[in-house]
Amino acid sequence: MENKKSYTATLLLAWFLGGMGIHRFYTGHIGIGVAQLLTAGGCGIWSLIDLINICFNNFRTADGQELADPNPVLGKIVFGIVIAGWIISILYYTISFAEAFSSIGG
Repeated sequence: MENKKSYTATLLLAWFLGGMGIHRFYTGHIGIGVAQLLTAGGCGIWSLIDLINICFNNFRTADGQELADPNPVLGKIVFGIVIAGWIISILYYTISFAEAFSSIGG
């Protein structure tokens, strides 16, 4: 009997706790999980790459198995939310910087 890991559980763990590498522990990648835990998910970059790979079902467990019951719709929704978050963050910090810069000049 195979012990397949859930796609949805892995995706949600990566989304909410990716910086701590919890999704890596869940899928059996203990060494990489420890490395992500100690580096805050590779300063967020490593955990973001993992999240994107999970969204598009390009992530495997430590023994090479695919995740059980992939949900491409959920993956696309999470990916869209991540992209929207990036855009909102960039706009927010751009506007904040512009306001701070304009108050210095005048």
